Amino acid sequence: MTGDSGEPQEAKEEPSVEKAAPEPTKEPTLPEFATARAASRPDWSSGAKPGRWATIGCGLGIVILIAALFAGSTLLRRTVWTGFAGARQRLVANLPGDLPPGQRMELTRNLDRFAAQLETMDDPYPVMGEFQKRLRAALDDGAVDRAEVAELNAFLESYLPTGAAGVPEAMP
Repeated sequence: MTGDSGEPQEAKEEPSVEKAAPEPTKEPTLPEFATARAASRPDWSSGAKPGRWATIGCGLGIVILIAALFAGSTLLRRTVWTGFAGARQRLVANLPGDLPPGQRMELTRNLDRFAAQLETMDDPYPVMGEFQKRLRAALDDGAVDRAEVAELNAFLESYLPTGAAGVPEAMP
């Protein structure tokens, strides 16, 4: 053999070292119930990352959940206000025929002002619920008498602001 410089090189003999073969290790045996459960699990590697479609699917699921929450709250709010408007109409429809026109107009004006007041409140639902509870009690027998009208008027006026500043601009 010759090297790069053209001089003959001696062949090097490497000493042969025989490595002892490692002794076979005994594989631990698991109870029967553990092997059945281990076999049913997927083989996950420790650094496994979710796939791109799994991430996109979870993101879309969250967006849909939030949109459904907003839509549900809007629907609930509209349903409550529709129920309030229906209760108001039932009250006016069931007023007694012998009610003086002044008391009828006062109740109608108070109902309008009360609705306008509720729209400006941050949380009108407890007050609205109290009104509807009183209205249901008044309409329980199918008709409203003068005493119940006076009681409802007093309730409405207790929640209305007093003075000219409390009247909405659209009200006369």
